[in-house]
Amino acid sequence: MTSTQCVVQFCKLSIFNKVPGVTFHGCPTSTEMRNKWLHALRHKCVLLDWTKSRICSKHFESHCFDSQRRLKDNAVPTIFPSVNKKHLPKTYISRTKIERILSRMTQQEIMTDIKNSMNKLKEPMNLDNMVNEEMKFKGEVSTEAQLWLIVKKQEHLNTRLMELLAQNKKHVEALQSNIKQNKNNKKDVDQSMETHKYIVKCLQEKLATYEEQIEILTAVEAR
Repeated sequence: MTSTQCVVQFCKLSIFNKVPGVTFHGCPTSTEMRNKWLHALRHKCVLLDWTKSRICSKHFESHCFDSQRRLKDNAVPTIFPSVNKKHLPKTYISRTKIERILSRMTQQEIMTDIKNSMNKLKEPMNLDNMVNEEMKFKGEVSTEAQLWLIVKKQEHLNTRLMELLAQNKKHVEALQSNIKQNKNNKKDVDQSMETHKYIVKCLQEKLATYEEQIEILTAVEAR
């Protein structure tokens, strides 16, 4: 969907309904330009995929294009449709408000807030008996029980991720060790090659000397 439709929120243009003169452009590849786009598109996109997302030319000023209507490398989208908040769904307004609040918080503050919220929750009694083999509740349960099941799933995923991280770390260390060993082996092989080359050169010189002596002896005997 992001590769065929303009990713800007509330822009309804796509490659199927675009008007003449409208073009679609991919995201920049440089870190500097991506940071500028992130700042310009803050709260303007639901999802921004650097490899797939496209933005139509309606969101760029005229000076962002060259004489052949190609987007310049330093172009940044700055034109966005004005939206009346009265017509926005309440869930959207609430979500953007939450995003604004979260964007002002550091990662540590968010983690601390999550831990404080978790400490206020109490695990329901007999939670194991409320869940069937498909990890679904057998009947109607409280919101607290539903939250705890989500927490259990998250904790399990975190444990798996940490195990995978530890395994990947070991694999990386093993690969680094192998690379170092291969470099040392290559160094030894190179040194051995140089030694063998020197020996071959010496043997060739001796062979040339012997051949010269044989020629002299042969000439002497022929006389």
